[in-house]
Amino acid sequence: MRLRNSVFLGYLVTLLLVGSTVQISANERSNRLIAKLESGKPVIGVLAGAIAAPRIAKVLGTSDLDFILADLEHEVHDFGMLRQFVLGVNDFSRRYRREESPAPSVLVKLGHRAGWDARYEVAEALKVAPIVGVCVPFVESRADLEKIISAVRHAETTALAGMNVPKKVREPWPLDPKGELFVVAMIESEEGVLHAQEIVETPGAGAIWAVHVSDEESARILKMCEEKGIIALTEANTEDVKAKVDAGYQMVLVGWDFQLLEKELRENIQKMRTVLK
Repeated sequence: MRLRNSVFLGYLVTLLLVGSTVQISANERSNRLIAKLESGKPVIGVLAGAIAAPRIAKVLGTSDLDFILADLEHEVHDFGMLRQFVLGVNDFSRRYRREESPAPSVLVKLGHRAGWDARYEVAEALKVAPIVGVCVPFVESRADLEKIISAVRHAETTALAGMNVPKKVREPWPLDPKGELFVVAMIESEEGVLHAQEIVETPGAGAIWAVHVSDEESARILKMCEEKGIIALTEANTEDVKAKVDAGYQMVLVGWDFQLLEKELRENIQKMRTVLK
């Protein structure tokens, strides 16, 4: 009888411990990118243009990146290809990265510009679990961004079960402080610069990326972001990344995957030819 009671008590303790673990896990963010941004730490990412290449998925998935911006704007607009890329990143990461070093978060850079009706594209992108959000090119007004935010909020995000995201938190952050989806708005035209203030102030904007604009305008938009408490994204290299983070940028892109490969290959070949002269 004592043995049975001991077994029962042991089983009960195990259940309580498991239950506690589940509760703790349930309280953690599924979107690790947002979790890191909330902590105030800068995050490092890469633009992924070669998403059709499994080896690129392996390189990026096993790297120490915080996030990947998978490009559909300049590449083949193929959600099947996107799905294989995201699954590859997470599979390679799970198999080859240290347990305490999770896979990079993947955002999708949409093929449509913000002024178009992107509801279908947003819904399809968010169905590719575990996509954590979208990046929208050529946002030129608050109305443009509001359409995207609405598309994100009302997308059929059933596949987000892959992120273990309950329906109640399938909202853009920081519009909902507990939201698990992330929206990056790109300001990259004169019209966008003209309406930068209203874009930055649009509820649901997670980050602003000013690109193809002057340094003066970029600095002005950065100040707007700081005043509104919105994340600012920029590109940087090892020489200027510290200065840019000190200036207020919290999301940093190191460039395009294939350009980084091209640079490394070119420099190595040049060194070899020099040695062989």
